[in-house]
Amino acid sequence: MMATPTTSSAAAPTGVLATVVKWTDDAIVAAGTAVAIGALVVMFVALMAEVIVRYLTNQGMGWPTEMPNILFPWLVMGGVVLAAQRGQHIAVTAIQGLLGRGGNRVLLIGHQLLIAATFFYLAWVGLDVIEITGTEEFPVTGITARWAYLALIVGFVGLGLTALTTLGRLLLATDPLAVRAHHLEEDV
Repeated sequence: MMATPTTSSAAAPTGVLATVVKWTDDAIVAAGTAVAIGALVVMFVALMAEVIVRYLTNQGMGWPTEMPNILFPWLVMGGVVLAAQRGQHIAVTAIQGLLGRGGNRVLLIGHQLLIAATFFYLAWVGLDVIEITGTEEFPVTGITARWAYLALIVGFVGLGLTALTTLGRLLLATDPLAVRAHHLEEDV
């Protein structure tokens, strides 16, 4: 969603809700960053080790080739949650130009409630997928496919929580279109 940046001199909302929202957002950003960077580093190191061993011995270790299958979903979902936290996701904003501040607030609150409900539901349904994929194993590492699918569930929960913190920010904000744009300024 493209939003008009707020001025940095604007007073940040205070109170219990603002504190909980900020703490939750900070925890989600830290976890998403750790997951994305961790997945990238582990995949890079594993594949580099495979290249080195293959070059030196003409034989592969095997397990590094399974790491992208296991870790790439974590990298993607970490990035998706971070994009949502920064308000850098794709959104259609044509109708927002027709609505005033109050109309946009109602629209965005309804939007966040729908997003939260959808992603928490997908996380719940994803638990069934984990049960089904629990018997599929990667041949070399013996790791079950449920670890790759767990990334979806964790990502859906992260997106649901982000929708709830965005809802909290909408309730506190004077300009509903600047909610995540203001969050960006806090991070800079």
